Amino acid sequence: MSRKVWIVTAVAVVLVGAGAAYFFKGPKEEIKWRTAKVDKGAITARISATGTLNALIQVPVGTQVSGVVTGIYADFNSLVKKGQVIGKIDETTWLTQIQDAQATLDRCKASLLNAQIDYKRNKHLHEQKLLPDADLDAKELVLKTAQSNLDSARAGVARARTNLDYCTLRAPVDGVVVNRLVDVGQTVAASFSTPNMFTIAQDLSKMKVQAAIDEADIGQVQVGQKAFFTVDSYPDKQFRGVVSQVQLNPVVNQNVVTYLVVMEVNNEPRNAAPEGTKREDGERGGSQRGPRGGAPSPAGWHGGEGRPGGLRQEGAQARPTGKPGLMGKPQTADLESSTARYIQPGSPVYRGDLALFPGMTANCTIITKERDQVLRVPSAALRFNPAAFLKDGPKTPGAAPAAGQQAGGQQRPGGGGRAGGSGKGMVSRREDRVWILVDGKPKALPVKVGASDGMFTEVSGEGVSEGIVVLTGVEDLKKAAQTAAPIGAPGGMRR
Repeated sequence: MSRKVWIVTAVAVVLVGAGAAYFFKGPKEEIKWRTAKVDKGAITARISATGTLNALIQVPVGTQVSGVVTGIYADFNSLVKKGQVIGKIDETTWLTQIQDAQATLDRCKASLLNAQIDYKRNKHLHEQKLLPDADLDAKELVLKTAQSNLDSARAGVARARTNLDYCTLRAPVDGVVVNRLVDVGQTVAASFSTPNMFTIAQDLSKMKVQAAIDEADIGQVQVGQKAFFTVDSYPDKQFRGVVSQVQLNPVVNQNVVTYLVVMEVNNEPRNAAPEGTKREDGERGGSQRGPRGGAPSPAGWHGGEGRPGGLRQEGAQARPTGKPGLMGKPQTADLESSTARYIQPGSPVYRGDLALFPGMTANCTIITKERDQVLRVPSAALRFNPAAFLKDGPKTPGAAPAAGQQAGGQQRPGGGGRAGGSGKGMVSRREDRVWILVDGKPKALPVKVGASDGMFTEVSGEGVSEGIVVLTGVEDLKKAAQTAAPIGAPGGMRR
């Protein structure tokens, strides 16, 4: 081969080798860290749960006797007073029992009178030594038996009259009928259990929310803590409440243990929509609007006209609506509606002017801890570990990257949580650290964590002070140049 060929071959080999070396080794890339400063601020730890609204006191009304329902004097939404008659059971059987008991009583009275006369006669003979002691004792026993039979007959009459009185159903408390379970003509049987006929809510101006709290969170809930909740009917309005009870009885469903937490709330009128009420559900930029107070009320629901709790006395005569009916005559409200056929003229009716209804689903938030002006860091700083991005990472205990950890300290679905979350997947105390830069290299700084709202976590410890810079993630400049970060992703985080 000629010298020229050798030179060309040598140059080609050198170029190929240099290219391979560049390809496999590549230029040294400088890591750009994403950072945040330790600052002072407020942290509100909270627990979210779903519950159900119910009346604070809800009383089922049943019957202790069996029979056919002959009268219903209260319907849905009827306002009732304690002792008011709300239903009637057929009395025929019980009237017959009273007559039978009365006849038995009369018979026992006659037997007693006969025993008394017989005893007096035999006692007189005994005093004259004409009757032995045994015969007098027998007559005395007959007299006492007759007296006992009379007492039993009197009790039978009282029992029969009590059963007759049970045929009249009376409201046990003041309140509003929220449920009616029977109709006229229906037969109720009280042989083994008391059949419920009505349900009366004592006071709808005060209600309770019953929420199931997971066993991992129940240790943070205490009586007296503030609570907030929303309902689907008023998504822009927040209702306030207070935790009144943490029930100790566990509820186990498919191996999931929950505990019932009761929160008491005031039921506000529908039109009591405070403008500018600040939402306190932890969402940044939350809505500042009040409820949809301008929405028209459903048909048949009228204003309270100044009565407490939106209660209104309806007169015996219904007012015309002013709109012609099918036959050209004005329609009258409620006179022939199925829900009003049992309501007596002049009976008060609850017109539903309160915002909250029994059975509504409440999306609850319980404030478990409030801290003001404490040192805090973004929660991502506690999850981030730089060892995953260094070839010769820091040789410190706990420096190995946590399973499922990605750039920026984020966790893949199913990864562990951090303090201040629901409490599930808590990591060991050795991982309570943040990372700072010393001479351009990451260094672990042990911290003690406190309250957390999910976004920020309270920290304390030696070397922790306001203004120090901690690592929260990595800025991949090359990837960022090729793929723009999605709008709204915090810190330029990529999917």
